[in-house]
Amino acid sequence: MNRPEVVTTWQIPEGWAGDMGIRAERQRVRKILRDLGLPAHPTLQELCSAYEQRTGRTLHLIEREVRPGEPSGEYEQYLGEDRIYYPKGTSLAHQALVKCHELAHLLLHHAPRHSAIDPEVVRRVLGRSHYADPAEHEAETVGTLLYLELNLEPEDGAAAHIAPALTHREGRHA
Repeated sequence: MNRPEVVTTWQIPEGWAGDMGIRAERQRVRKILRDLGLPAHPTLQELCSAYEQRTGRTLHLIEREVRPGEPSGEYEQYLGEDRIYYPKGTSLAHQALVKCHELAHLLLHHAPRHSAIDPEVVRRVLGRSHYADPAEHEAETVGTLLYLELNLEPEDGAAAHIAPALTHREGRHA
């Protein structure tokens, strides 16, 4: 089944201050985690559970194949549940980063505005990435900082064998 090609732009809630600087953004992310009742450096599962508890909505994380040119992640909101789609066949770290980006959209209350323009046409005409959208930039920044705050398990492979020796100054795995 072919899905229609759409471009998603985002409606940012009133009061967004734009680019706050990395220190302010880091403080903002830590406040989001505190407001969710999470300890420092929660796991991704704890973050998702806190989101569900706070919103009363079920959150489904769904792995899917990503075709060239498609966004690596996206989210959908339904009446009582939210779905985050993340790419199959990529590293666990990349999957976690995509999940955090999409969770950032949800936590920041970004509302999607859909357009029936093919994304490839937009890329060719505008000649720039989707991060020109302020909400995408905000979600990328907040999602990346969320990812950096998480306590992630190292993946299997060579890095997993040396990761325990590389600890962050606060005692979490590098």
